[in-house]
Amino acid sequence: MELFTYQNSRPVWVSFENPTGGRGLGGQENFGAKGRPFEYFAAGEEKVLCDVQGPGVVRRIWFTMEDRSPEALKNTWLRAWWDGEEEPSVNVPVGDFFCMGAGRMVPFENGLFASPEGRSFVCAIPMPFQKSAKMTLFNGTGRDNPHLFYDVDLTMEDLPGDAMRFHAAFTCSRSLPLGRDVPVLPQVQGQGRFLGMNVAIQINPAYGESWWGEGEVKVYLDGEEAPSLVGTGTEDYIGTAWGQGEFVFRSQGCLHHREGGVSFYRFHLDDPVFFNRGCQVDIQDIGGCSIGEAKRLAEAGAELIPVGADTGGHMTHLYRRDWDWSQLLEEAFITFYRRDAFDCVAYFYLRR
Repeated sequence: MELFTYQNSRPVWVSFENPTGGRGLGGQENFGAKGRPFEYFAAGEEKVLCDVQGPGVVRRIWFTMEDRSPEALKNTWLRAWWDGEEEPSVNVPVGDFFCMGAGRMVPFENGLFASPEGRSFVCAIPMPFQKSAKMTLFNGTGRDNPHLFYDVDLTMEDLPGDAMRFHAAFTCSRSLPLGRDVPVLPQVQGQGRFLGMNVAIQINPAYGESWWGEGEVKVYLDGEEAPSLVGTGTEDYIGTAWGQGEFVFRSQGCLHHREGGVSFYRFHLDDPVFFNRGCQVDIQDIGGCSIGEAKRLAEAGAELIPVGADTGGHMTHLYRRDWDWSQLLEEAFITFYRRDAFDCVAYFYLRR
């Protein structure tokens, strides 16, 4: 829609200066001067950011807090409920939700999130509701956070009957059986759209300097036993190739890739993924290295299940087959299932 086209919507900004977002009620606490820009955020407190009646759309979330340590990013939780539901549709640590799941604040902007100077949290995902919207932050760090500033910007307007509700699912995978795919979006039912993911991986030091990112993303649509949508590798899924470094683009990027950890995102903005009856998204925990290095890792006790051997562009399948190390050429690159720690956020909409 053109910027100059009038829309019948009412803007609402909810903050500590206007907790209800009511008309003519903002900035009144200190006789119109700056009165309550922030509040003290105590340990164990769940701070209500907004609780409004609809219909409308959450258009923008911004907040910052004094403690932005790795512990605070992992233990401060963003929660959201739509239309009076009992369980939250969003319940995710703020670092993971805002693409900084490795516990490190980074200046960036992509198509849905931003942190302009690495000191704040911004989300521009539209989140519609028909009857009500409630959003909170929970301080699970065990210590007080002296300053919390925020605003939630909404538009109050009529919605089409088929407007879907926004959800964010957080999964933490630590003890999966070797060879089991990592769940990014556990099976959900109904009509909807898979919007994308943010993934943070703690790289297991047992695998030395070997490459961690051979795992493929799998998307199962409408109850499929085998996926229709399959990637070719982890760095391929986020648009890069032949390894992975730090970069920021509109729909794909890697905000952290340093010794011991990586955090990356991919949003399906231009290649939408809709489903009619349900959706499930997994990512494989597969890495790779030379034959010699793989043998050394196995002899040192690293858990691995060989998958394939690439020799000059020719793949030899090893998974669930009888084979022997002596059958493989020394120059081959071997891929194998491994064990790393994953924290994943799946962003999606559902009709119900």
